[in-house]
Amino acid sequence: MIKKYWDFDLLGVLASKEEVYQMANTYKNVIINKQNYLQFYIKIISETPESFPRNQQLFTCYSTELEKYGFEENFYENENERILQLENFLSESLLIFKPLRKLKSNHEEIFAVSDIRLIPKLEIYDNSQKFKQIPVFSSMSTKLTRDEFYEFLVQGKYLGDVSGISTEIIDTPSIIVWKENSDFEAFGLFSSHGDYTHKGGLSLISDIGVRYVKLGNLNYNYYCEDSKEDSFIFIDLEAYTKIEEDLEGITSLPYEKKIEKIKLPERILENKMINNDQFDKDLMNEEDLPFKENEFLEHFTTVTHDMGLYYSEKDLLNFHTSIKSNTLTILAGMSGTGKSKIVQAYGKALGLDHTQLVFIPVRPSWTDDTDLLGYVDTKNMLYRPSDTYLIDTLFAAQNDRNKLYIVCFDEMNLSRVEHYFSQFLSILEMEPNRRVLRLYSDRIEQQIYNSGQYTPSINIGSNILFIGTVNIDESTYHFSDKVLDRANVITLEVQPFDLLLNRESNKDGKDKTKKLFTYDHYNKFRKNEADIKLTNEEISFLWQLHEIMQKESLGFGIGPRIVRQIDSYIKNLPDNSSLTRKEAFDIQIVQRILTKLRGPEGLLKDLVESETGLVISLILQYEGISDFTKTKEVLIQKSKELKINGFIL
Repeated sequence: MIKKYWDFDLLGVLASKEEVYQMANTYKNVIINKQNYLQFYIKIISETPESFPRNQQLFTCYSTELEKYGFEENFYENENERILQLENFLSESLLIFKPLRKLKSNHEEIFAVSDIRLIPKLEIYDNSQKFKQIPVFSSMSTKLTRDEFYEFLVQGKYLGDVSGISTEIIDTPSIIVWKENSDFEAFGLFSSHGDYTHKGGLSLISDIGVRYVKLGNLNYNYYCEDSKEDSFIFIDLEAYTKIEEDLEGITSLPYEKKIEKIKLPERILENKMINNDQFDKDLMNEEDLPFKENEFLEHFTTVTHDMGLYYSEKDLLNFHTSIKSNTLTILAGMSGTGKSKIVQAYGKALGLDHTQLVFIPVRPSWTDDTDLLGYVDTKNMLYRPSDTYLIDTLFAAQNDRNKLYIVCFDEMNLSRVEHYFSQFLSILEMEPNRRVLRLYSDRIEQQIYNSGQYTPSINIGSNILFIGTVNIDESTYHFSDKVLDRANVITLEVQPFDLLLNRESNKDGKDKTKKLFTYDHYNKFRKNEADIKLTNEEISFLWQLHEIMQKESLGFGIGPRIVRQIDSYIKNLPDNSSLTRKEAFDIQIVQRILTKLRGPEGLLKDLVESETGLVISLILQYEGISDFTKTKEVLIQKSKELKINGFIL
């Protein structure tokens, strides 16, 4: 028999006969098994981790697990009396336990429990309640004061081990609790966490700033183990949602100190949760960055010149801003313009090695995601990754969250992107902690011999940048709206050829300014504020553009996702850059909206006509927000295509 243990805790209750019938198609919630022991069903009443089997809500348990809590089974009583004694014993209790899966030789699965602990039900317990697990910290468990703990949260430092919670990267707790005597304080909202395999334990990341709210003596419905220092509590789901709403409602964040190199008390340095390597990384300040953002852009430009590439400064700014503000960037244009080389230059400027900058040549024969990812060899019960090296790169990025990776799909549209890239298109727009790429089912994990190397799923973190290069010709496929909705499509402009004659390369061929960027370094370039920063006029323009597109065809329009992505691009413009907000807004109209205007003359003529069309008429009303130079150029080109071909590709 094969056993799989999970190292997190769940909250359960004795299932009723009706619940057992609905979930297991049997009429008894307590039985006497072949060994003459009582066996009963536990129903989960807490949320389970993402990777846990979704349809598994019942667990079997044996009466011997209850002996340490004083339950003595009377083997001389009749069957009904023995069952009634157990039901009465459990009627006032809930159970905390770790799940266990047993796989018999006939492939039958049995879900059981281990490390069971009984806790008393509250008087207000309702059988319809669901609970959510929250990690708990205190001065005793962390050896920190409350203010020191808050500073650790702000700076994303490691907080120490928290037993009993899921450590998978997808299961970030959005809230944690600080306990001081009998008073509680909630901190949040957290969107992701660091690699838990690090010996420093748990570290949390918030995209909107760490907020906190006092809970007093926690007048909420919650359960915990009967110990002085609990590492977690289970709180009623409605109460949990209320705390999240309270944290979201905080409009002015508490003062957050600038990260400085500070001398911490010796009692902190002695704590096992801090190690010297991580301590140095956590205390990194702005001076420790390889380059500030504007310096990096200058360095990037120098690298492109050294590689014989000449693009305008604004094109390079657009390329950089697109990559850091969006999950997928596509470089389009005719063959020979250096699309692949500019990706190489970007990776070189970041100091990435060959394992961190991975090129995947797309093949015309690819028809589904197994060509890109791999498949399960059911004959030998092995997971066989594809020869693209993508899977190994994704696992490497998952295992080392502070390394930066670039994955470039070269000639991305040689095959249909919607087919071989389908899983990615579904998950890349999710929150980082929800981006889970599924390789195979959890149910067969124990049967896959190399499941230790290739687990059933991979979390796609924010430390991976995805780029595609495409050629638009008769040998390639055009993108669907599903792809265009998720990507900035950039067409780099070739500069005059006489620049090639004035090339000044690095004489000794060495990069004297080579610096290695970690994910933390790169992430400091990003601005991840949740609030929309577009102006009222910009929002009004986008809405009116959406309306006139919808009137021509319901297939056209601007979704909320596009608005948020345009906003993210504008917010992420480097400070004091040569690319103005007006120019950036114009670029986004081209890259996020006009790329989707394709079809026959009957649908598009009134929209794209370069002199009297609906789009040109609208932009003339909004000349205060942009000159729309690029937009006008694209409209002229699309208008020509309609006149000559009768359609726009």
